[in-house]
Amino acid sequence: MELQALQSKLSDQLKRNNATILDTSIWCVPVHTVTISYKPVVRTKMDILMKMLLLSVQKSKFKKAEQLSEILLVEELFVQDLLSKMERTELIRKEEYYQLTEKGSSQLASGIFEENQDVKTMELLYSPTHKSFLQGEIESVLDYEDFPEDMYRHHSQTEELQISDQQIIEELQAIGDEDEGDEQANELVISSIDSIEDGQINDVPCIEFVLFDDQNEKIFSKVWNTLLDNWDVTLQQQLEEKEMTKWKEQINTKK
Repeated sequence: MELQALQSKLSDQLKRNNATILDTSIWCVPVHTVTISYKPVVRTKMDILMKMLLLSVQKSKFKKAEQLSEILLVEELFVQDLLSKMERTELIRKEEYYQLTEKGSSQLASGIFEENQDVKTMELLYSPTHKSFLQGEIESVLDYEDFPEDMYRHHSQTEELQISDQQIIEELQAIGDEDEGDEQANELVISSIDSIEDGQINDVPCIEFVLFDDQNEKIFSKVWNTLLDNWDVTLQQQLEEKEMTKWKEQINTKK
């Protein structure tokens, strides 16, 4: 696949929309592959037996699963398994007798059971220039044969990435929501970020157009981002903010 061919195709598309191309160029924007380690939590509507056990432990003193089994009329094996699970997840603790923890009281009140999952890792793509994560397949970008040497003239590049845990959590949460679907019974949430590892820096080709709207007599930009496989609104806005004055001067000089 060739960028020049894509540039020609996009040019034809823009010309059909009553736009005159004033300038066009191809350059790369740096995008980092970031490996994130995090702890997910599954939130589930608390079942009846768990509620009954928590309420029983809250109101009375029980030393054995057998006592709870007799009162609730539930098989002792089921009661013991659930008590063990609630101890493991720190909803209750066993000293002389079973007691509700602060965490157990909170989850009982909300009716939602939260269970920590094993640590997971995921690779995300982050662009310091966009100050955000980007969605796309970096492998598809590597298919282009005529990579440009020029870098985006307004690109941001720092020695250390500045990404907040909250920004990462929001991105992971959005990905998780998409994977689960709307009808998923369990809700996956991210409790904490364990580590952030900045890996490879990928050069992502972009095709820039500076255009003049013949009908409205307006200058604007369009940037095709090959990673997004779409027009990049963020880069377009950056270019217009930084270079609009220069473009207008060039237009006036030609008149």
